[in-house]
Amino acid sequence: MADTESFLWKRVDRCLPILQIVPFVKMVAVCNNLAFSTVNEKSDIDLFVIAKLGRLFFVRSMITFLLQVLGVRRYGDKVSGRFCLSFFVDEDALDLSTIAIEDDIYLVYWLWSMLPVIENEKGFSDRFLAFNSWANDYFENRENLALRRERMFSKNVLFSFFRKSFEFLFGGRVGNFIENLLQSWQLKRALLKAQSASFESSLVINEHMLKFHNVDRRRKYRRAWFDTYGKEKLSDQKFRAMKSIF
Repeated sequence: MADTESFLWKRVDRCLPILQIVPFVKMVAVCNNLAFSTVNEKSDIDLFVIAKLGRLFFVRSMITFLLQVLGVRRYGDKVSGRFCLSFFVDEDALDLSTIAIEDDIYLVYWLWSMLPVIENEKGFSDRFLAFNSWANDYFENRENLALRRERMFSKNVLFSFFRKSFEFLFGGRVGNFIENLLQSWQLKRALLKAQSASFESSLVINEHMLKFHNVDRRRKYRRAWFDTYGKEKLSDQKFRAMKSIF
């Protein structure tokens, strides 16, 4: 599905400059199928977004609004080729071991595979990795876990100026007021929806993390991995072969 993968990355290329104006974003990464290179004609574009502490709901609202205006946000049966906004954290939730299951091979693969595309604070992706150094224990070589950077996009000077201007405008009391309103509204809405979620879902809803995955297949993937490779430490070759399982 090389043509589909190329199409999806072109859409990322077109939309990312707009996302560079969003204030209080620390990092945005493409993850899941597009990062795995396992897309098909029905695939969407999954984003993992890290916000500044105290601005999680501001960031989520602005990104959602912009992608909705552009007509590329996933919702309802509008899936193919659209952006899925199901995983946001702030700086207080960088350690993803808090959501790991036992022997969470998929989460480690997800971390290894993600492709940062926006990094608004120099060295932030390294900081994120440092919080997740526990994942190195899955490798034969503990230094294997390193975020790839071949998709890191250059900053647009004009959009960076707008972002910094917005951060100045909404960095104080006005921003705190808006954040509190958005947090109250979004948490109530999310918790209400969570009441009807199935037992297969993986939802985390709190002031530092918003994770909305309707189907959690990590246990299934773990069984498939252990049936194939057992509990040996991961080599590069085995890790790259995981896409055939996932």
